[in-house]
Amino acid sequence: MSLHELSAVLWRERELLDVLLYKLEVERLLLATDRRRWLGRAAHEIEFLTARLKEVGLARAVESAEVAEELQLPAEATLQELADTVGDEVWRDILLAHLAALREVTGEISELRDANEQLLKQAARPAGVAQHAARRGTTTYDARGLARDVVEATLVDEET
Repeated sequence: MSLHELSAVLWRERELLDVLLYKLEVERLLLATDRRRWLGRAAHEIEFLTARLKEVGLARAVESAEVAEELQLPAEATLQELADTVGDEVWRDILLAHLAALREVTGEISELRDANEQLLKQAARPAGVAQHAARRGTTTYDARGLARDVVEATLVDEET
């Protein structure tokens, strides 16, 4: 039976999700402490893990479909349906344990992702205010004391 292979894939998925949770926590700490230097690296690592999770998700779908076929269920049967249908009580418990762990870690990931998104928006707000002010035509003064739009101002006052 392909239950061994399915369980192995589920373990890989759980491990990747745990690493993703860790990386999101690192990102949150960087954002909370205004340590922007490493944000690009953190984002890259999160993107890398997300891509790996898609690959493992595909492998899980394949293994799950094989188990479903063996249990005479539709190929798209859920992990819960597989657990409910498998005859062996030990495998039922293993599948349900995987399901519970996946639900828990994905819930934590969702919460942390949302919190990080809010912190990112807060971090971007000062830049947005500056851009808005520049578009609004904020003024400054040149060497002669005449008001000039910031958009038109130069770094060095030039005699015109």
